[in-house]
Amino acid sequence: MPQFIVLMLSVLLSFNLHAQTENSQPISSHVSPVSSPVLKYQGLAIEMKLAEEQTWLALLHFHEDSFSSTGYSSYVDDPDFFYSKEGDTNSEAELLATIERLFSQEETGNEQAQCRFVFRYQWLSEQLSIDPKELPAVDCADYKQWRSEVNAHSASLIFPASTLNSPSSMFGHTLLRFDPKDIDDGSDWLSYALNFGANVDSGDNSIFFAYRGLAGGYPGVYNMMRYFEKIKEYNRMENRDMWEYKLNLTPEEVDLMLAHVWELKDINFDYFFLDENCSFRLLELMELVRPTVNLTNQFSYAVIPTNTVRAVIQEDMVDEIRFRPSEVSSLRSRIKALSNEQQALARALADDTQVLESDSFKALTVEEQGKVVQLAYSYLRYEQRQTQRSKDMAKRSHKLLLTLNKLPTQALEVEAPESPENGHETSMIAYGVGERNEDFYQQINFRVNYHDLLDNELGYLRGAQIMFANSELRYYEDAGFKFNRFDLIDINSISKRNLFLTPLSWRVNVGYERVFSETDDTGVLQVNAGAGHTYEMTDDIAFYGLLTARAEHNEDFDYLVEPAFGSAIGLLNNTSFGAQRIDVNGYKFFNGEYRAKAEFNQNFNLSVNHALRVTLGYEWHKDDTFSEMLASYRYYF
Repeated sequence: MPQFIVLMLSVLLSFNLHAQTENSQPISSHVSPVSSPVLKYQGLAIEMKLAEEQTWLALLHFHEDSFSSTGYSSYVDDPDFFYSKEGDTNSEAELLATIERLFSQEETGNEQAQCRFVFRYQWLSEQLSIDPKELPAVDCADYKQWRSEVNAHSASLIFPASTLNSPSSMFGHTLLRFDPKDIDDGSDWLSYALNFGANVDSGDNSIFFAYRGLAGGYPGVYNMMRYFEKIKEYNRMENRDMWEYKLNLTPEEVDLMLAHVWELKDINFDYFFLDENCSFRLLELMELVRPTVNLTNQFSYAVIPTNTVRAVIQEDMVDEIRFRPSEVSSLRSRIKALSNEQQALARALADDTQVLESDSFKALTVEEQGKVVQLAYSYLRYEQRQTQRSKDMAKRSHKLLLTLNKLPTQALEVEAPESPENGHETSMIAYGVGERNEDFYQQINFRVNYHDLLDNELGYLRGAQIMFANSELRYYEDAGFKFNRFDLIDINSISKRNLFLTPLSWRVNVGYERVFSETDDTGVLQVNAGAGHTYEMTDDIAFYGLLTARAEHNEDFDYLVEPAFGSAIGLLNNTSFGAQRIDVNGYKFFNGEYRAKAEFNQNFNLSVNHALRVTLGYEWHKDDTFSEMLASYRYYF
């Protein structure tokens, strides 16, 4: 009797399933449409509503989409990921098509659905209790070989810290590292790393990259490589500190994650710099294998790598944190350990090994000689990676290495800074009251992200400012509401120079601001930039000077765009209770207009996410002068 009922249900379901699977590949012709196990399992899947299960939706990377006819769509932008033509918007159609292809005799070996979509097959087999004897016998040789090579037992989330030298890495980056069982300390170099990133055209410059990255102009792809390749890229070539967060994923969860990574091999996603980026894609993988955590839903408009690290920790997924300093951080630590005279001696030694025979060098203790030679040798190794290797440099490096082997040395301990997740949140809103030429106003300031020079520096790179969508709205007692400014992007790099490191300091700002004149105020669109040098006065005080340029669209000017050139000097002081900054800058336009401004800012850190800020300023224009003061409370969220 049960067999008869199953037979009758199969006949009835065949009419209904025909419409739902018309876009998928047809059932193999030699299989009877009545007795086929395909219809049996498809019917059971519909009855169990597997297409609505969280795991299935996660396997298809579905998300709510009001523009889709089904209310959902997939982040995947590649037809090769779906068996059904409707698979990117219809989870049930893809479910039925996948079941059909699992039983297909048309594909064999590595192309059969059991091998192509390993996680899908394992999950459906478990949910539907599929009898393996009913499936085609296949040998997934490619997957088995790949899985054997990766040989992963645990996983770590890797966070290479932010750098201003690369537009793609201004907010930092995240990737996953997969480690074998019982890995020895330091042997993780041979582990595999999973990276998600934009497939960038080699000819794109930084400006075009930023535009296409924001607008979704690049496809995003996953790729696996040895971890030492990422260390070489981030830690040495780009001089970025790396934070390693060991995840408490079980070996079974790691195995499932890798099974899905296999399914995503050579598959294109849409890539957006602010949300559908490296961090978001990795959070999806973690949610897939551990559905109880809430990661992706925490982010609505921007997915900043620092915030994703914080989210993973808050969901109690991290067992251990490790700091891997960059080569430049190690070099800075060696520099800081020596006196000014010893630093100068090490710098001279790097240029000329004859310094080893000088009286100044011989006057040092044996321990001091070891530190000086170690610094000179480390500096040469750093330089070799920044420039083309020369025979003379290699000869000096070899000579220093031989000398170093005869001197006592100590293992370098680089003090770890505050880890990124302990820094302030990246969005900010502020309320302030101020006065401009005795005209009282109230101000609301909102910033989408990320960090400015005066914000609490814990967890952030000192001297680095990246602000996106920073806006100010003011209310004047006599003039009402005024939109005071909107910075689309505001980047500032105050990078200190010393005897060994000579980075460029620079700034870029693009946006809208209100410019005041003797009788009125005018909203202008502007782009300004500058470059120069920053010098270290003490560990905490930096002095900078920049040459600047500006292009401004101002209705009061005769031309559509009026250029200007100028300069800026300033001091930045970081203290335990807050940062202070003095900035003096000015522009001279081609039409004779000029503006100059002197400003003092003091930030008081109340806690990680709360601060008070005081601003005092004075401006000189061609037709008038202005004074201004503002006090505001800032909240980071």
